[in-house]
Amino acid sequence: MIRTMRSRSTLRSTTRAAALGALVIALAAGCGDTSGDDGSPADGDSDPSVSDGGEATGDDASGGDGSAGGDTSEADGASDAGGADGAPSDGGTAGDGAGDDAAAGGAPLPESADLATEQLPVPVEDAVAIALETAGGGETVSVSIDHDDDRDWVWEIEVALDGREHEIDIDAATGEVLQHEEDDDRVDEPAVDVTSPMTPAEAIDLALQKHDGRVSSWDLDSDDGTIRYQIDLERSGGDDTEIEVDVETGEVRVED
Repeated sequence: MIRTMRSRSTLRSTTRAAALGALVIALAAGCGDTSGDDGSPADGDSDPSVSDGGEATGDDASGGDGSAGGDTSEADGASDAGGADGAPSDGGTAGDGAGDDAAAGGAPLPESADLATEQLPVPVEDAVAIALETAGGGETVSVSIDHDDDRDWVWEIEVALDGREHEIDIDAATGEVLQHEEDDDRVDEPAVDVTSPMTPAEAIDLALQKHDGRVSSWDLDSDDGTIRYQIDLERSGGDDTEIEVDVETGEVRVED
């Protein structure tokens, strides 16, 4: 009888130990589950859609740092190239054609300008070069500058080439050729040079030593083979004075 009771007691202890072991295993299994009840990642785990290298953001429209990925390079390119309408972003004009335009000399001088102190947008050297190019070469035989009521300041240049005379009018503000006429008359006048032996500025200085006034026009040509500047002065009293300056001798003569 005593043996039987001991056997039953041993059986109960074994059963309880087995049940306790199963419980421990079950609890351990429950603690090892990393997912929540709804299948979402347990705390501390990263989103599987986002790798350490930020691959998920690479698939998205934004860049890895949250900025607009490829869109930013396009925006930068548009900024470098100009505004939405193609105009340069640095404030320049669309295309730089105006800088290359032959007629982009500058604003014209007023009619009351003093040629002794004010510079024409197209200087005399440029005007002579334009005239020679228009005529196709040749020699310059006369140069003059005057104000025209209809055309503002105009260079009038005469070129002799192969026995023909070319009369060329040039806008002194833009360099545009306003008129080009050819004549078969042979030109026997000597060639003139606005750079040597005397420039217009030097001739004007000599003229102003004789009389003061506003230089309203001047021309360079020859008279009886003598090359001279003829300078028109508008004096304060309203009278106009014409002064001739010999380019070779520097002699100044006042025309009454």
